[in-house]
Amino acid sequence: MSPTHDRVRPTSARLDPVAGPGFLEDLQARPVTLPPRSPFRALGLHLGQGASALEVLVATAESAPAATALRSAWKTRHAGRAAPVLFVVLYPDAAALCGPAGEDAPAHVGLDPGQVARICREALEQPDRHAALRALRDSLPAVEAELAGVRNEGFLATHELAAGARVRADWERAGEQARGLLGQRGRALLAGLGFGIERCDRVTSILRSADRKIAVAVLLERDESPELASERFSDLSPTSYALAVADRENLPYVVVQHGAKVRIHPTQVGVGVGRRGRTETYLECHAGLLRDRDAAYLWLLCSADALAPGGSLEQLLEASGRFAGDLAERLRERIYRSVVPLLAQGIVRARSLREPSAHDLADTNEMALALLFRLLFVAYAEDKDLLPYRWNGLYRRRSLKTKAGELVELDRAGTPFDAGDGLWVEMTRLFRAVDRGNREWGVPAYDGGLFSEDPDVSRAGALLAEITLPNETLGLALRDLLLVDTAEGLGPVDFRSLGVREFGTIYEGLLESELSVAGTDLAVDRKGVYRPCK
Repeated sequence: MSPTHDRVRPTSARLDPVAGPGFLEDLQARPVTLPPRSPFRALGLHLGQGASALEVLVATAESAPAATALRSAWKTRHAGRAAPVLFVVLYPDAAALCGPAGEDAPAHVGLDPGQVARICREALEQPDRHAALRALRDSLPAVEAELAGVRNEGFLATHELAAGARVRADWERAGEQARGLLGQRGRALLAGLGFGIERCDRVTSILRSADRKIAVAVLLERDESPELASERFSDLSPTSYALAVADRENLPYVVVQHGAKVRIHPTQVGVGVGRRGRTETYLECHAGLLRDRDAAYLWLLCSADALAPGGSLEQLLEASGRFAGDLAERLRERIYRSVVPLLAQGIVRARSLREPSAHDLADTNEMALALLFRLLFVAYAEDKDLLPYRWNGLYRRRSLKTKAGELVELDRAGTPFDAGDGLWVEMTRLFRAVDRGNREWGVPAYDGGLFSEDPDVSRAGALLAEITLPNETLGLALRDLLLVDTAEGLGPVDFRSLGVREFGTIYEGLLESELSVAGTDLAVDRKGVYRPCK
């Protein structure tokens, strides 16, 4: 690829019919060429701010590019320089991108062009390349997520967001109202969402829906964070300060506006399916990250209509409460009646216990529970971003959440589990990464004893290290633990929808149980009681 030219002329992706209308059309771009045999046709080069500025190179292709071709073109342009490079390829009805840095730069295909344009624009507006890289690190891991641009921390059931919201009668209308707001920021974004804005004190505002006060808002500067204490907010975090004002004003919500992000906190204690503290419970829409087709989320979750009494946010919260309560009950029953029995039976067979003694059964029970709690810990930690599922591709490929998706596909296709113990090997490697850390996967060492194989630390862990479980046994247990039946079919359990109370109930119930050997085959009747098979 040729070096950057000094001469600048207006150009944009609208010059090419493949690119679709208006990709960064209002930004000036430098002319640039690609190697003669490149499968891509260059449209222009956009430069960010500061020294060794971010470069956004826009090109087109006739069809979806291969990741290898994207990385090859990216490496040619980057050439080991300090300047980060984001290579964007537009093709019919979609976009791909690669970069901005790293030995093996991440590549994404099949993205929403509007979403990619907004990500590029936000990065280009940053004051220097370091800020641009931070913005891209926040944005790029989410581009392929089901709910890209929506962050849900203990407020709604994720299933209700992913499935329930999309079948609402007002989904299309909400999308039409919000689509034109995806490029807005700050006060203009709040006004576009239908809020009347009036000053409350020197750092907060009152948001109105029609003639009703509905929320306290804080509009943050670029270098401020919702969670970090600031002198401007009397040495409190902006969120804590706004919650105190909302309490004084007796208003139900706090709205934190930061660039293209709008965050909604409930002010009442205990609101939300996660039953967490007020500062930890919120919904956030990143207008720049939302796909065009998902613009409705911005209106349904963050607009004046949404926050009004009886509005869409309250409706989604009620539906989430019903779903989360049902989910917790169903998961508890599956753990008691399916997961633990499957694990225990598999452990007995793996240890070749033909006539297990009371001591053998006690060990087996302890091993089954240790394995269950390991799986629950990892599943919850992934959903809570305590493990790097969202931002480390190496971890993501080995994660429980990815395994849950694979189990869904196997179930839909009616495919039986392979012979062998590959699943056990995968789970063991995952557990060891959590216990000891794995730098490549971005996993810190938790080292809390649950995952230990040292007999002086965990007898159950040491015994588990001596066995393997076959794919069929472990696969069925994983399916019943990680998946849930919904109106749309099997889907991954949203462990963020489960609070400490639900996990405590599961734990207490398991501690009260024990294993025993039946003298004859048993079956469960309609009341859930084990009875001899007929």
